[in-house]
Order: sequence, then C-alpha cells, then structure tokens
Amino acid sequence: MYKGNHVFVVICITVLIILLLPTQLVKSNTLSHAQSKITASENFYQAHQYSSSEKNQMIVSENAARTEPPTAYDPLGEKEFSTEKYQALQEQNSSGNETYSVSNFPYHRFDIEVHKDVKSGDHVTIHWKGRSLQGRQVTMFAWNVSTEEWVELDRKIAGTSQFTLNGTVTAGEYVKEQKISVIVQDQIASQSKSFDYSFVWMSDTQYYAQDHPAVFKTITEWISQNKDVMNIKYVFHTGDIVNKGSVEQQWKRANSYMNTLDVAKVPYGVLPGNHDKGNNFNQYKKYFGEKRFYHKPYYGGSYQNNLGHYDLLSVKGKDYIFLYMGGDVEEREIKWMNKVLKRHSDRTAILAFHEYLQKNGKRSHQGNDIFEQIVVPNKNVAAVLCGHYYNSEVLVDELDDNLDGITDRKVYQILADYQKAPNGGNGYIRLLQIDEETNSIDIQTYSPYLDQYYYYDPENEPGKDSFTMDIDVKRKHKMVATSYFEVNVYKRIKGEKVVMVQ
Repeated sequence: MYKGNHVFVVICITVLIILLLPTQLVKSNTLSHAQSKITASENFYQAHQYSSSEKNQMIVSENAARTEPPTAYDPLGEKEFSTEKYQALQEQNSSGNETYSVSNFPYHRFDIEVHKDVKSGDHVTIHWKGRSLQGRQVTMFAWNVSTEEWVELDRKIAGTSQFTLNGTVTAGEYVKEQKISVIVQDQIASQSKSFDYSFVWMSDTQYYAQDHPAVFKTITEWISQNKDVMNIKYVFHTGDIVNKGSVEQQWKRANSYMNTLDVAKVPYGVLPGNHDKGNNFNQYKKYFGEKRFYHKPYYGGSYQNNLGHYDLLSVKGKDYIFLYMGGDVEEREIKWMNKVLKRHSDRTAILAFHEYLQKNGKRSHQGNDIFEQIVVPNKNVAAVLCGHYYNSEVLVDELDDNLDGITDRKVYQILADYQKAPNGGNGYIRLLQIDEETNSIDIQTYSPYLDQYYYYDPENEPGKDSFTMDIDVKRKHKMVATSYFEVNVYKRIKGEKVVMVQ
C-alpha cells in the first residue's frame, strides 16, 4: 500500500475532548456526542468532563509516524505542546497548533488522567473537532489496553471547513492506571484498502504545455518515481496534450515530459484532442505518431499514424485491450475499432476518446454513436474514458447482452478534466487501483503537484472524485492442448512422373 512518501501535510486541529463517566450527576439523555452507541435501556450519568479549553485537563503531544496508526504505544519523537500551542488550544484557535510533516503521517495525542472512581463498566465518549487539508483522511484512534493496539474509533475525509470525530469506548478496555490515550492522525484518503496494481489517467494537459510546464513535469516524474510503490502498469492520456497544435514549443515540452515515462519504461497511450490538431495533426504525428510507439511490446496497432491505436496489456494473468481514437469518430473509425475489438474479444476493453461525455454528464452526439455502434455490440467493453469538458462526471449503463432480462455488464463512462483549476489544472490525475480480491477498480483523484487528494469537496459532492467500478479484473485460466502435429515437405522431382498411390 502506498504510504505517502514525500508527502507535505498540515493538520490544523482544534480539540475538544469530553469524557463522560457515570455516577450521579446528569442523565445520559443530555449527552450530545457519540451517544448512539449507548442503548436507551442503560441508565448512565455524566460524572466527569475533561476539556482542552481548560488548563491542566490533559497532556497534548504532537508527532509524525511512518505508519497509520503508529505501531507502538509511545512512539519515538513525541513532543508535548508548547505553551503557545496550549494557549491556542484553549482559545480554540486551530491556526496556532498546526503540525507539519513531509514524509510521515502527523498526529496529535491526548493523554487524560481520569478520576479514581472510574470503573471498568463505565462508558467514555470522546469528541474531536478540527480540520486538515481538503481530501485528506483524518482518523481517531484510542489505545486498547487489553489488546495493546491503537483501535480506530472514527474517520472522515476533510473538506474545506472544520469537522468532528466521535467515539465511545468502555473504560475497562481503554483505561489503565487511571489514564486513557487518544490520537488523531492525518492519513491518505482511502488508502487503507490495499490494491494489486494501478493505472494512471491524464487528460487535457494543454495549459501545462503552454503556461505551466512545471506541473506537467511533476506529474510524469511522480509516475516514474512511484511506479514500483504504486505498482503502476499503464498510463492513459485522453487528449489535448497541448493548447495550440501549431506551436512547436508546446510539443517539445510535452515530448520531453512524456519521455520521462519512456525512460522509466512505463507503458502509456495517447490520442489527439481538438487542441492538438493544428495543421492537420502534423505536429502531433511528428512527436506522438506511430513511430514513437511501434517498437513497444504492448503497442498493438495504429490507425492513420496513431490518430487511433490499441494497446495490449496483460497483468497478473488478466488480459486488457486499451483502444484509443482521436479526431472525429465516423464510419471508417467505427469500422476499424469494431474489427479490433472483435479480434480481441477475450480481453477486457477500456476505450479512450477525447470527446464523449458532455459537461452535464450526458453523452454527446458523437458519444451516442460510439455507445450504440461500439460499446453495445462488443461485450468486452467495460469502461470509456474521456476529457474535453471541464468537469467530473460518471455515467453507468447496465447492459443485457443476451436479452434475457438480466444485466450482464455495467459500462462505466467517465469524464475527468480539471483544466480550469489554478495552474491549468493543478496537476490532478486519476488513479485506477485494481483490487483482485474485491474484483473491482477503485478510482481516486490525486494531484502530485499539490500532494492532495480530491479536487471537489468529498463532503458536499461525494462520488465526484472517488468511486468504485465493478469490473471483472480476475485473472483468467489459459490452456493449450495438442493431440497431433505434423509437418510435410514435398520436393519437386524434375523430369519424372510422380504417381500418387491410394
């Protein structure tokens, strides 16, 4: 699992820890946090409260660990808050107690000495309030004294504003020698789930090539540097490589940055978008024509000097075909694509176009033609990727291939284009993470330039930048068996009459 090497993280925390313990003060139906885990039939009372807004209520420390959560109860490097940070905490000023890390996962730790009347059956509720970078996952853990491990209580994906984490535990499992310990740690969103290998998807790099070459450079260098960590097997580019197809400087930049993938031996495919056309795609063909790819072992074949092409990739026994087509998709292009897909019908197909879904998430006129004439009749098509329009959309069609009234496959049609974000798109790309165990592909949106997950706020627009495709990614058994083999050589006999005897 990718653990966030070279990560620059800031976690801004305002903390309000409330520990509610039963004796004889206030009935539990007055509790406002994490009371859902306490059943209505139980009769608990609030006995003690410990708050970060009060002095000397708890010891607060900061640190950054290599793992999420830390592997030890008291990891090396923990440092108690300074007087200034304690003051900011009491004032609920999150800007005053930020914890930074470049390569590890920062956390804040809270150690609370509870009252001596606390018994093992008492309930303890914990409430945290704070913020982190948008798209980061923040998780609250408590130390289980029985199992001697940090146990997750709650997690959320950070948006643009503050949010809360809540948990309820039993004192017998989490209180020892009158002390309970809690940490709140910044993590990489959705990375706790393992995956077997991944693909990367780029699109509409046009403004990087024109105005922000450092962003373009960062993306391909990140792919190169993380190809082993992320087990990156392939990279898609769905067009508009440059902004002005007739300006050679932009092509030289794109050529240089994409060449990083060539040097790193990362397979990739491209297609031309409308901005790449210039003078009849001459510059595109010069820099990204068939000549650039024909010697690569995964390159299956070209259509009109790489205006379209297909790549054949096999990963861990799973066979794919990635089919690309740029420019206007008309009858000739459709005929060629159908021929290719029919020839490789045993491979799971992912199609790549520049223009397919519109900004509203519906198919364009060209998209409808492709869907009806290519996607529907070819049962191996599982997904369609496209850019062109600034937005992020997903359209899922359920197809009944044998017309028996039961869905046989889902086709995921995905638009991803971030070109109008600052710096020409802020370096956002899509990560396609293949998980053989769940037989699915998880989609994540990430910017190597910002080192940040999610472009759209995951709280306000869930599913916009992160979702799962139910696509068959399990390896297929292959077999060949021979019952007979023969070679015959017949030589011409000059000047002789040969009679075949039956």
